[in-house]
Amino acid sequence: MIETCSEIMAHAYNLNMITARDGNVSVRWESQPYWFITPANVRKQHLQPAMWKKISTTRYENGEPMILDYTPMSENLVPSSEYPLHSRLQEILPAGVDNRVVMHLHPTYTTAALHRGIRLDYLVDDFPELGFHTKVAPSVPDVPAKSKILGDICHRHLELDNDGSVKYDIVGIKGHGVVSIAETPWRAFEHIERLEHICKIVLVSGVRNV
Repeated sequence: MIETCSEIMAHAYNLNMITARDGNVSVRWESQPYWFITPANVRKQHLQPAMWKKISTTRYENGEPMILDYTPMSENLVPSSEYPLHSRLQEILPAGVDNRVVMHLHPTYTTAALHRGIRLDYLVDDFPELGFHTKVAPSVPDVPAKSKILGDICHRHLELDNDGSVKYDIVGIKGHGVVSIAETPWRAFEHIERLEHICKIVLVSGVRNV
């Protein structure tokens, strides 16, 4: 699965949804006592599965992540600076869910729509097909990137329950980008791509009453 995620990050770069060192993804399996996250400061168009960081589901007493040995290539790399966001969203997997992918990208038109003040969760009123396939949460306001508060607010807006179940598939973050949650890498990406497509239509149309 991390092989597929690595391919998707290169694809996202080619679609201008991120710049070279932007974006991050994490993957967790219900059956494993660890999860994976992309490393920091790596060009995503050259991301390789052996570069990913392996994180224990158990933390040190001070709350710091317990980073596990994985490969020689990943040894001198560090987890993505958005670790607090992924850690919060990957805390618990609901019963019946075998794995969870959390994907964070900076798609141009979606981020522009957020900057313009468009309510992403209202777009389903004019584009119902968006709502058929992707549930869009109320957007997160402008909060610091790489912070615990970002993870907490995304958790709240996506409406993750105590058992790990989630109401929404994607949430926008003002001045930043989006975060999507799904059981497979491509499904997580498709939520982002679908919302980006609608935001592009809205912005190109010039219509302001959205």
